[in-house]
Formats: sequence, C-alpha cells, structure tokens
Amino acid sequence: MNTIRRFATATLGATAVAAAGLLAPVAASAETPFAQASATVEADGSVTQSKHVDDAWHPSRGVYCVLVNHLVDLDGDVAIHATPIGRYDHPRSLSVERGARACVRRDLHRSTADRTIAVHSQAGYRLPAETAFYLTVS
Repeated sequence: MNTIRRFATATLGATAVAAAGLLAPVAASAETPFAQASATVEADGSVTQSKHVDDAWHPSRGVYCVLVNHLVDLDGDVAIHATPIGRYDHPRSLSVERGARACVRRDLHRSTADRTIAVHSQAGYRLPAETAFYLTVS
C-alpha cells in the first residue's frame, strides 16, 4: 500500500510541475535529452544549437532543410515536430517532410535524402514565409 501512495504522490507532483510549465512558457533550446535529434534554426537557415544534426540549409523562401546524423533512427515510428520561434505579423504554419525534392543537393550523396528533413513555412494565404523554428526528432 505504501508503494501505491508513493506512486500516486509522485504522479500528482509531476502533474503539478507539468501544469506549472504550461503556464510559464520556457524559451526553446536544443537541449533535449530524450530526443534523437534537435535543432534551433534561425529564419536565415543558420543553426544556433543542435544535437545530432550534420547540416542545415535554406534553398528557397519558406523552405528549410535539415540533415540529421546517421545515428538517428528514422525507421519505424518517429515523431518529427517543428515549432515556430519568435513573433510575426501573421501566424505561421510549419509542416515537415522527409526526403523532399526541394532539399536535393548535388554535393550530397543520394543516401542522405533519407536523412534529410524539409520544413515548409507558410504565412496566411499559403505564402512561403521566413520563420525561425525549433525541430525535434523523437
């Protein structure tokens, strides 16, 4: 019975901490201990912080490409999430795509296409827009 009480107390305590975290947003960072890969990408395509990211580039307006390290397992069930960072005049919509044509580069081997994640950023009316974002691969 003591074990159940300790478990319930720990669960309630964790719930309270999680709720406090939702009420007070924290600035995004690439320090994600449980993610396979993560990166903070600026609107110009530069990476300020990263974990298991080999390269990033910005081929066109609203398109960002992130090449994750070969240690990242992208087979099976993988969650890839992009979150906008900063404030903009118009809301931003981000979507992710693996192996996108927009990210093909002649200087990279064909096998890197499987490890490339494209992030597409759009403002209202589906217009491509420059956006800083935080990318995680779990």
